[in-house]
Amino acid sequence: MTTSVARPGLSLDVAVPLLALSSLLGMPIALIATSAFNVGDPEALPVTEYGFGPTLEIFEHLDWIWHSIAMSACATVLCVAIGVTLAWIVNRTQLPAAGLFRILITIPYPLGPLVGALAWVELAAPDGGLINKAYVSLTGMPGPLIDITSLGGIVFVLALVEAPVVFLMVGAAMDRMNPALEECASVIGANHWRTAFRISLPLMMPAILSAAVFVFSAAMAAFAIPAILGAKSRFYVVTTAIYVLFQGYPPNLPLASALGLLLIGFTALSVWASARILRGRSYVVVTGKTYRPQPIDVRGWTPLLTGIVCLYVFLSLVLPLGTLLIASLQTSSDLRFDPSDWTLANYAYVILDLPTTRQAIVNSVILGVATGTIGVFLSTLLAIIVHRADNRAGRILEQVIMLPQALPRLIFAFGFLWMILLLPFKIYGTLFALLLGYLVIFLPLGYRAMSGVVVQVDRALDEAAHVFGAGRARVLWSITLPLLRPGMVSTWALLFMVSIGEVSASIFLVSGGIQVLGPAVLNFWESGGLPQVSALVIVQSGIVLLTMLLIGRGTAALARG
Repeated sequence: MTTSVARPGLSLDVAVPLLALSSLLGMPIALIATSAFNVGDPEALPVTEYGFGPTLEIFEHLDWIWHSIAMSACATVLCVAIGVTLAWIVNRTQLPAAGLFRILITIPYPLGPLVGALAWVELAAPDGGLINKAYVSLTGMPGPLIDITSLGGIVFVLALVEAPVVFLMVGAAMDRMNPALEECASVIGANHWRTAFRISLPLMMPAILSAAVFVFSAAMAAFAIPAILGAKSRFYVVTTAIYVLFQGYPPNLPLASALGLLLIGFTALSVWASARILRGRSYVVVTGKTYRPQPIDVRGWTPLLTGIVCLYVFLSLVLPLGTLLIASLQTSSDLRFDPSDWTLANYAYVILDLPTTRQAIVNSVILGVATGTIGVFLSTLLAIIVHRADNRAGRILEQVIMLPQALPRLIFAFGFLWMILLLPFKIYGTLFALLLGYLVIFLPLGYRAMSGVVVQVDRALDEAAHVFGAGRARVLWSITLPLLRPGMVSTWALLFMVSIGEVSASIFLVSGGIQVLGPAVLNFWESGGLPQVSALVIVQSGIVLLTMLLIGRGTAALARG
């Protein structure tokens, strides 16, 4: 008797993207790994002399590593606390205008880290922030009330920016939870608060841990917020240290690469730890029955819970945008609240007069449109391939697609830059290099968004079309894509917005002749000129908010149609 062995079933439509993605991801990582052991010419490509010098040099800069770990761990705890609280209030209680708050809470994430970082520097810098000026003026005390450039300040701003991710991930799990579990607790006399802490939150542990791992990885890879807030206090984390090492003369590429490998290792360790914690435990909250949890009536607590949500929206969205808007209308770096002193000259300067920022705005919009359009096409195609394959090869392809999510953007861009410099044809210094980098970096985001839509389309529709003689291309064009259109529109908008606000990867992939908004804002910030840099950030935020408005109306129109 012979036993059949299951084969991966590596078809051509799986093999081609698997090979392409493996090359695009593998080569940058390999270049970083080899550079981390380079003891010869630090700028040699490829490396010719190997040793452990750069990796051992890390021990001379343990403060950078400690700063990164402390910042990421504290930001994760605070961010998860904020996100879970907001998710429970909005999704599980009878919150007035819950739909509006759901939108407002998510806006800070696509706006990007520059909005929060620049605004809070203006608000709470120890040597001139508006809050500290008011505190000294009112109390006569010499010291600042808040130091936003400290570890605590950086953690606070990071948590405000990343909290929407936890809110969305945990909120989605709460929407799918069987309400009978909470009803049973109520029957035996548990109040709403005890039910939330003893029943709801423990059952949400997989979603909470997944969100915590995502936030920890994002915080370890964060660049813009610690770079802006920690600049004056010389608070270096691993990412800002890598940037400084890369920009030095001569650049210390081996040490920068060794630190990059360390970041990748921390990310992998956090993913492994979360899987280890959840192993062997049951968190089943969804059964085959269709249901939707009923919002909880918290009675007299509603004003307080509404106030908590409003406070987050104020601190993360209204206050930062309002501060930058007022700063963008000033004639000097000293903020004046008299409208008669305001001017629109800063907007004219960054949009029309200054070639660098004008080019950055145009290039960012072009890249956003291209990343959204090509990215949604690739994400949809890959989601269909993985979903239709439904075998080991498909699962391997999915893991490769999601791999960039585990790589810090700054580190990947570092290796990606080396890769394109080694190519026989020149693409460095072109928009195509940035576009290619963006497509790889944001592919997991687009794929995850589209895979959730693709799995809802029954394969029987494709099979029925094939029975009537339709080819694969015609089925895709006539049946599959029309059914996926609303999801594709939303994914396009998501990719467009995150491309507009991208900073970490862009700083390595831009060149003197090519500029985009993220690095342009950082350059403006380093050279001074708060009104001008505020105007540029407001322009960037306006593009994102306008996109959200248009896509929201377009999606609603598609749903009605």
